[in-house]
Amino acid sequence: MTSFYFEDIFERYAAEIDDLRSDSEGKDVLQRRVRDKHKEFSFLLSMIDAAPEMVAPAFHGAFGFNTGRALYEASQSEPGDDGFPAWAELEESIEIASWARPLIELCLAKAGGESFLVTTAVLEYLLGSGLSARSAPEASADEEEDEGADDLGESGEDWMSEQGFDAIDR
Repeated sequence: MTSFYFEDIFERYAAEIDDLRSDSEGKDVLQRRVRDKHKEFSFLLSMIDAAPEMVAPAFHGAFGFNTGRALYEASQSEPGDDGFPAWAELEESIEIASWARPLIELCLAKAGGESFLVTTAVLEYLLGSGLSARSAPEASADEEEDEGADDLGESGEDWMSEQGFDAIDR
């Protein structure tokens, strides 16, 4: 289970990755769009406090995880908590693609950049690990509709019975 902070931001991050994944024709364009974010990174960096989930995709695919222990523990905390690791500490437990190094240096030069990098690494870890509740397979629309109809029907019948009406035989 992750902290509320990571559950909340992961949902938005996963949605952002999904939005970047395909174009209007359904073609997979994620890698091209991530490269576009690299080019815009200096501008995007101004958004790390307000909308980190919009900036973090620039690092999609940048991290390799030898062991998930440090990232798992970080996912249980929030920036400012005692359990939230420093970037230097977390950096030792991950592999970083060479193309990401200049982006990391830009982050470290900005206030809040270290916390942003930790958050980004944890988001990438969660995206690939299946640890987040958001990674669980969702019910199909038909299943949700059927379940909702049964629950609503039962609730309606219960309410009608409470009001003194006889249940309808179906």
